[in-house]
Amino acid sequence: MSKRSDLYLYLISHNRKDIKTHTYIGCVEDFVNRLNQHNGLVAGGPRVTRKAAGDWEPVLLIKLPKDSKLDSKKIKKEWKSSSRGLESRIRKGFALACKYKLKVFVMKKKKQKVPVLDILDDLWKEDRVVADKKVWNKLLNVD
Repeated sequence: MSKRSDLYLYLISHNRKDIKTHTYIGCVEDFVNRLNQHNGLVAGGPRVTRKAAGDWEPVLLIKLPKDSKLDSKKIKKEWKSSSRGLESRIRKGFALACKYKLKVFVMKKKKQKVPVLDILDDLWKEDRVVADKKVWNKLLNVD
């Protein structure tokens, strides 16, 4: 019997105007390898992300611990089906992480301006964001 590893639900994006698909949500054990696949650095990966290969960057990762009883496919479907566009998908990702009490990882340095994540810029303390409930409510409800 194989031992399950942690899973990562992830949101990646690019800012190329010539390609319709600007965000992608996936689920994988080895996120670094999967990002390399999206960017065409290693073989494999979904066809839908190949046109923007080389331009994909991580936006948000949600960690599902290996001992979790949560259904990753159900959470991924919930994330994808109820959000459109980068800002909406970021907010939905944070909301799902809160709902299921999961750890969230965001990039401290971003290539593109993402207003919903700009809320966090001044809250970084070393390698993590320190925020109170008011800040998180603002993050989840920004328009």
